[in-house]
Amino acid sequence: MPEKWITELKADPMEWLLGSDNPPVRYFALKDLLDYHDDDSEVVEAKASISGWEKVTKLFSKQRAEGHWESPDRPYSPKYKASYWQLMLLGMQGLDKEDERVQRAVNHIFGFQHEEGGFTELGLKGAREEYARRRVESDRGAAADLKAWTEERVRASQMSCLTGNVVLSLIRLGYCDDNRVGKALDWLVEIQNPDGGWLCPYWEAHLKDTHGCFMGTITPLHALAEYPEARRKSDMLKTIRNGAEFLLMHRLFKADNHGFKVINQSWLELRFPQFFYDILRGLLVVTKLGYGADTRIDDALMKLLQKQNDEGKWTLDRSLTGRLQTGLDMKGRPSKWVTLDALRVIKRVVQQRGHLGVRTLASQR
Repeated sequence: MPEKWITELKADPMEWLLGSDNPPVRYFALKDLLDYHDDDSEVVEAKASISGWEKVTKLFSKQRAEGHWESPDRPYSPKYKASYWQLMLLGMQGLDKEDERVQRAVNHIFGFQHEEGGFTELGLKGAREEYARRRVESDRGAAADLKAWTEERVRASQMSCLTGNVVLSLIRLGYCDDNRVGKALDWLVEIQNPDGGWLCPYWEAHLKDTHGCFMGTITPLHALAEYPEARRKSDMLKTIRNGAEFLLMHRLFKADNHGFKVINQSWLELRFPQFFYDILRGLLVVTKLGYGADTRIDDALMKLLQKQNDEGKWTLDRSLTGRLQTGLDMKGRPSKWVTLDALRVIKRVVQQRGHLGVRTLASQR
């Protein structure tokens, strides 16, 4: 007999998700949707096949021996091609630190953790190159002391959004016991905005801002949601409550002080990989944190349900095809990744409130 949450769908896409053509989705569907244990033979087989999946091997084929992709000194740039982005993808694929290739990537990335705890856009060598380039292009920075300028440039490049995504990936890859992960989480807790959101604390463009940034907020909160509950300290619990309230008071995508108008239409478009913010990622995080019964998620939930097709699948609205080291899904087609995440949300909502909700169900049918 189908589980209750599956009967809430227009159709059951589970057989499609469990296909052997996408081992990571099969692995997560078995664990997260069907509640198979880690030692179940099907789960073990699915996980073992991930490392040799063509998408994963193509990604690793472009990794350098030292563990990085593209420039060894700029893990953020070029965007989507450099090392940070590949680490994020590895975390999404179900890989872990048992893989030597993952270890090399992680060791390289930890070289860009600032002493304060955040992860930086570039290192000292990259900052020195930028300083030299600016001196050639203009007089900007020409009079500044090289050491002071580069150190401040590196410190200012600590971003809450970047650090959240990196820490989330490290936790997924099995590094939650690493003290450096704890240090990064402590930094994220420390820099949380008074309104419960996050801003990049030293970035010039945000210095005068007071309202939290959705992109800056979703990634730290996602990392904290993935961090094991038993390891969460009291200050983390407070941070989680305040961060979740920031999203909920905005209905996940609406301006609370402007008649609840949609803040950004692009947030209604579903995407993978999840580097940024959309309503699906917002729903994933707040339901992971146990807020599935909060009716303030219903507007976003309704939008998600309306995107379900008659086969119980969801389409990829936005894609980075051609901009990644390896392609994953095609825009405009049913996406196993997006469908997996949508079902994670629906399952949690039904478990936490007992149903999807009369208003949302009426709107999707």
